Amino acid sequence: MMTNRTLMLYFPDTDHATSLRIFQDPTSQIRGFYFTKSQLSKVETLDYANNHAVYFLFSETEESSVYIGQSVNGIKRIKSHLRDKDFWQFGILLVTDNNSFDKLSIDYLEYYFIQAFSKTQYSLENQDLRTVVPNVNMFNLSTLSSFASQIQFLLEAMGISFKPSISIEEKSQADEVFLARSPHQASIRLQDGKYILQANSLIKAPLDRTKGWSDGGNFYQRSRRRYDQFIESGKAIKVDEKSAKLIDDVEFNSPSTPAVLCSGHSQNGWLFWEGLDEKRKKGI
Repeated sequence: MMTNRTLMLYFPDTDHATSLRIFQDPTSQIRGFYFTKSQLSKVETLDYANNHAVYFLFSETEESSVYIGQSVNGIKRIKSHLRDKDFWQFGILLVTDNNSFDKLSIDYLEYYFIQAFSKTQYSLENQDLRTVVPNVNMFNLSTLSSFASQIQFLLEAMGISFKPSISIEEKSQADEVFLARSPHQASIRLQDGKYILQANSLIKAPLDRTKGWSDGGNFYQRSRRRYDQFIESGKAIKVDEKSAKLIDDVEFNSPSTPAVLCSGHSQNGWLFWEGLDEKRKKGI
């Protein structure tokens, strides 16, 4: 059944309307702040931005990824991520304008959305995937579930998709399939400007020799975390100690990230997928 909802938008700085906005359902006390990294200091000066919060840091460069966190002092917590998390380009902070979120609320909401995003096309940047449900009684659970539903609507209104996988109908509309070069067993297809790594493709843990690269092991650690999260979230099942098979299609923003995932080391995605570079050069 189709339902209608209204969303209010406020722009604190019209010169930066695309990078800083406040949004709220007029029937709810939950208030959202959308901001790019460059606007972070301005958010701190806005009303209610330092309340108890759950927040989301997004990257949509080569791979769509998200970090989900909680904060008892709102936007101030996110400032620390400028030092230790540089992957994100924009963030969304959710508070209540009467500060009715308490520590239990934001703890549960962090858990809830880590589980929710683990089933989507987003890769999780969280190292702790929160597999244990917070201890919440039945009365609080009803309220917190309502909060979670409202927040999901607000995120979707800001363009964040919770779509779990690619449908059969969408597959039938896709462009041709590109196979990984031998000996790798994987394939991608192009769809709506995205690169879809297809179900049954084999993904690999990063090669041990990448631990000694000049980046101080960053490539290995990040690739290992991504590989492990695919298995822990149920998006892939282990074949052996070094490889796993995808259960569902996974969407990427460039061809190189799925190439890295399927090979275990750095790759030029245009060359890794047979015929893809030729297609690009022809401008098709």
